[in-house]
Formats: sequence, structure tokens, C-alpha cells
Amino acid sequence: MDLPGPWRARVADDALRRTFPDDDLDDGDWPEVAVPGHWQAEPAFSMEDGPLLYRTRFPTTPPTVDQRLWLKLDGVAYQGDVWLNGSYLGPTEGYFFRHALEVTSAARSRSEHLLAVEVACPPTGNLEEKRTLTGSTQGGPGGHNPGGIWQPVRLHLTGPIHLQHVRVVCTRATGNVATLALRAVVDSDRPRAAVFRTRILGIDHRHRQPLAGGENRVEWTVRVPSPPLWWPTGLGDQPLNDVVLDVATEEGLVSDTTVRTIGFRSIRMRNHVWEVNGERLFLRGAIVPPLDRHLASVTAESAGRDLELARDAGLNLLRVAGHVSAPALYEAADRSGMLLWQDMPLSGGYHRGVRGQAARQAREMVDLLGHHPSVVVWCGHDAPDPVDRTRAAPRLMGQQRPTWNRTVLDRAVHRALDQADPSRPIISHSGVLPNLPHLDDADSHLWFGWYSGRRGDLADYLDRLPRVGRFVSAFGSQSVPEDSPALTDGTLDPSTWPAVDLGRLATGYGAEVDVLVRRFPPADRPDPESWASATRQHQADLLRIQVEALRRRKYRPTGGFALDRLLDGAPVISGSLLDHRRVPKPAYGAVAAACAETIVVADPPPLSITPRSTLQCQVLIVHDGRTPIDHVRVDAVLTVAGREQAWSWGGSIEADSVTLVGTIQHRLGDAIGEVLLDLRVTRTAPPGGPPADGRTATNHYQGHIGAG
Repeated sequence: MDLPGPWRARVADDALRRTFPDDDLDDGDWPEVAVPGHWQAEPAFSMEDGPLLYRTRFPTTPPTVDQRLWLKLDGVAYQGDVWLNGSYLGPTEGYFFRHALEVTSAARSRSEHLLAVEVACPPTGNLEEKRTLTGSTQGGPGGHNPGGIWQPVRLHLTGPIHLQHVRVVCTRATGNVATLALRAVVDSDRPRAAVFRTRILGIDHRHRQPLAGGENRVEWTVRVPSPPLWWPTGLGDQPLNDVVLDVATEEGLVSDTTVRTIGFRSIRMRNHVWEVNGERLFLRGAIVPPLDRHLASVTAESAGRDLELARDAGLNLLRVAGHVSAPALYEAADRSGMLLWQDMPLSGGYHRGVRGQAARQAREMVDLLGHHPSVVVWCGHDAPDPVDRTRAAPRLMGQQRPTWNRTVLDRAVHRALDQADPSRPIISHSGVLPNLPHLDDADSHLWFGWYSGRRGDLADYLDRLPRVGRFVSAFGSQSVPEDSPALTDGTLDPSTWPAVDLGRLATGYGAEVDVLVRRFPPADRPDPESWASATRQHQADLLRIQVEALRRRKYRPTGGFALDRLLDGAPVISGSLLDHRRVPKPAYGAVAAACAETIVVADPPPLSITPRSTLQCQVLIVHDGRTPIDHVRVDAVLTVAGREQAWSWGGSIEADSVTLVGTIQHRLGDAIGEVLLDLRVTRTAPPGGPPADGRTATNHYQGHIGAG
């Protein structure tokens, strides 16, 4: 039962802290606040960093002699101290998982109660010595603070044995049998025998276990014959099944029950090439920050719409970067077949004191999310090293030197994740170049065409260092949305152009202004609108060329990518394809075209061409479909200085393949000016067979002889 409220809150001070748990304190003039909610979403506290003092009153009926009552706080950001009727119940730490505190004695002694909670979410301060595990939910433009009781607060009545933590993981699944690993942490009122009953798809499994008084850990497995397999989008259906877990006394009294919804599937990753249920697939992904600055505002409907936008962009993976999202995202991903790369809420540098808490929260993350079939990988830490915004890629030698964050903290988190869930791949850190001895334990952030270099330099870099291209988990460039508030609030003021309020652009909108102004000097554009438009077009061109380069290298060696980023959760300037109102930038359409199931590409693309050279590029078809295409025709038309030359090829395309179609060669001689290359793939009818469906794939490149 959710507590009915109303809730009232005040900003804490030393005097009020001493009295706010008191039953007789008059809180009639305290502002009402929404629970679930974040305090900065409230007008009275929109600029506050807390701590805040929360109070509410609620009734109970006395538990019987065989019953126990628990207060459950499903999400408190970030730390809480909980009081009931003036008595201290205990602390909480960790924003994304449930905390349970027993209130049986209080409920037996009185029927009306006062709950008081002090909630703290301290500002991050030194970004390389953070002490709170809030990841990407905190900070950013305007120094956003996610503090608050952002998930429901409930009362839960049990028998003498309480299920404190439950973990359900599908460790292996085939068409013949699936294996579920279950782990329960229970609290028993006294030493007694208990029966753990698991029910799924007609299987009724019972496990008898003697319990000591207090906390106990119990583990067991359940085998399910002929399970319906869960598949990613595009590969099959997404059947979901409820696992019902009861714990009962030896006399048969059901003491506590929980339900987890699970999909049966197996995950394997080797050299960053991924398999689901034995089927290899290439991961086409994008980062998602918090879907809304206030995670409590994310609903099943809004999460479902965001996943539809990802699917329509040709994506099959979302990287939940640096945070654990709202429950609605994981439920929607399970239903839709969208795969999720799940980060711990660790981003940047951390103080040495967080190691134990980070390992604990890693285990809590597995308990919370381990049953979701959409979650296919755990990642410990996003960008543990400081980012050099003058380099497209970090120095490999620099990342081989031990650091506390990368070498100590991340290994501790990796061990905790591996012990909690051996069924999924684990990556210790994102944004660290693969290096010995664990080459699969990292992935690359590569910013060619943004921090330095040109967009086409990514392909050359991957050819020199193929291992770095196994999985690229961040790339792209920032752009200013068409209707950005920065264009109307004076930050980008036409009357003072090209003077720009760089400080406001950085702190208010999250722009990497040093890179943005270096890449797009304001004096080169006549007004802010044309300057913003140039940033958007550059982003679209960069992502298209780089996504094609990564797909061209499918499995040799690239297993996938996650571009920066699908959307914004607030009005910012970022590398998103969609702004915070989900309005697409030009990059959204460019990525959708580059992520289509079947694409035709030129390698290298004819963008910057040396005068008096021979233009030469390969034409390839990248096909991610699960069935071959038996008959296709490929046409290429090259236009140099207004003169056309054409090529045609025919043949078949294997499933899940990269196929070399042919090579274009053209001597430029004294030609100057624009170069155009148009490519088209058409499905054709076999001799004497049924007519073709007429589906085509096209591509267009525009370059310039002598272009920089």
C-alpha cells in the first residue's frame, strides 16, 4: 500500500533537524510536495540543493502475532535518514533501489504515525573526487540536483519471513531447456525451516531451507523445459513470463511473495561480437541520458514512445549511460525487444571512499534489473579518465598507467557484477581503449570530426588500430537544436553577433564551447541561426559517414557502436539526434538511413579528393537481414565536373554480411570542382521466377576536388 500523503517539506537547518521528527511539531506552513518526485521540480525548492526534511502522516492496523510490517522506500535520491514517531529507523544510501525498514513494533503500539525523512543529495563539488553515486543524473547544465523521494513509499505486510532481496537471472536458454538462477535474502523472526516455492510455465519447484533468526541468503536453480525464447527486435518475438516466488513456513503459511517478469534468452560476447540465443547480430546503438531531467516523470507511455523513436532510427541497442533509469524504460524495452547496455551510476572521477558502496550498489543493480531480458551487458564506469578535448582519441600509453578509478574502483565493481551475474558480459569501463591483459574489458570513445580531425579520419584510425574499433560506445558532435532557448534568451543574441555569451552557453546549456567555437567560428556566419544550422548539418554528415564506416567493418573487427546520443532529457546543446521535446535534428534522418537493414556504401567515400589523382573506391553492400537476397542489381553513377560515368553489377547477398560489389576507378586529369557519386541497389527477379518486390537502397556522396 502506497502512503496516501500529503507530504510536506522544508529545507534543513541545524535547529530544524533536531525537532522535525517530533510528533507535535506544527508543519502546517510547510509547502506540500509530490512524492514520488524530485524537489527541484517543486516551485518552492527549484533552486535548492538540500538537504530537505520530509514529513507525512499515515494510519495502520495492528499486525497479528504472525505478521510483520515493513516500510519500503523504492527510491530515495541520494541518502536518507528515516524516523518514525520520533524514533530513528535507519539510513538509506543509493538512489535507484529499494530500502526496507521494519515498523512492526510501532504499528502494534499505535494506529496513527508520523514518518519523517531527511533526504540529502550533496552537490558533486570536485568532479574528480565525487562521493555520491548519482552518475549522469546529477550536475550538467545548471548544476541539476535529482534529490528527492522519487519512487513510491509503501507499507508491506508479511508473515514471519520477509523477502528482503530477490535476484532472478536466466543463465542459459535453448529451445530445449532454460536455467534460472535464483537468490533470496530473507529476514526470519526466529530460527525455523522455510519452503521456497517457484512457479513458472507450469513448473512448481520447491526448495526447503533451514533459516537462522535474522538475515539469511538462499540460492537455488530452476530448469524450465521447452521455454519460449525471447528475441531482440527484428529477430523474433518477445514472450514474457512471470516467475512467482513464495516463501512459506514449514506449516504451509505463505509468508511473503514477489513476482519477476522474465524472458528466456542467452547472451554471449567474444571480441565484442554479440550473440543472442546463438544468433550473431551487429549492435546499432545510441546513448540515452536520463530520459527526463526528473526521472520520476518518466512513464510507461513516454518510455515506449522513446523506444519507438530509437527503432525508427534503425537502432537495436540503447546504452543507458552513467545511470540507472526509471523502471518504465526496462519494462518497455522487454516488451519491444530493444537491447539495453546498462551502466552503473559512475561517471568521471570518484573519491577512494566509495569503493565499498560501489560494489554494494553493483549487486543491488543486478537484483533490480537482472530479470530483464533486454539488459544484455553490465558496464561498471563511464569515462573514468579526464577527457582531453583536443584529441579525437586518448593516448593508449597514458591509459595503461594505473589509476585509482580505472585500476582499483572499476575492478572492484567488475568483480561484484561478475559474482552477482555470470550470465551476462561485463565491461569494466567505457571510454578506455582496449589494452592488455583484458581486451574485451573496455571500449572506445572516438571524436574524429569533433575534438580534432575530420569526420573521415575515423576509418583511417580504425584501419591502423583495428582493435580499437571492436566497439565504439561514443562518437558524434554537438549541435544547436533549431528551437533552442539559447537562440531566444540572449545567449546567442543577433544584435551582438558574433559576440557569444560563452559562459552561459557552457553552464546553462552544457555546450563544449571551446570545441564548438573552434569548430564553428561565429565570425564565419552572418547570424546565430545560420551558425546553429551549420552545427546541425555537420553533425548529420559526420554521423552518416562514421556509422557507415563502422558498419562496413562489421565483425572485422567491429561488433557494434553507440553514438552520442539519441535524445536530451532537458533543453541542452549536445550530440543528440532529438532535442528534449523529441523534435528531430537532420542527424536523425541521416542515422536512420545509415542504419537501415540493407545499405550500399562507397569505401572510402569520395569527399576530399586530391587533384590530378585517380579516384578509386570500393562499392559494398552491408546487409543485417537474417535471410539472403538472391538477386540484386547495383548501379553507380559518378559525375565529375558535370560529366557522368556509370557502372553496374549483379549478384546475390548473403545474410548478415558485408559484400564487396565492385570497384570504381576514374582518372581525374585536369578536372576541378564538384564530384557526385550516386549508388542504387535494386532487388531483381530471377530468370523465370516471380517478379521482384522492387525494394531499393540508395546512397549519395558529394565531394570536391581539392576540398579540405
